[in-house]
Amino acid sequence: MITAMRPFTIPTTSAAEERARLAQLRAERAQAVDSELREDIDAEIVAATGTYVGLAVTEIATLRGELAGRDQG
Repeated sequence: MITAMRPFTIPTTSAAEERARLAQLRAERAQAVDSELREDIDAEIVAATGTYVGLAVTEIATLRGELAGRDQG
């Protein structure tokens, strides 16, 4: 399945904040009784997971660059 890439936006949250949001969404999903609501929350969880992974990778790469300098070659 091919999906279109979302345009780049400047992050307004940190990976830690997005991880907390994921935990909140999972808690909401566990309490949801309506199947349509669960599906909506599931879609939000998928999007938030992608955001979390992207932020975490970016933060790790940024820290690595600050500590060791830019990779050459």
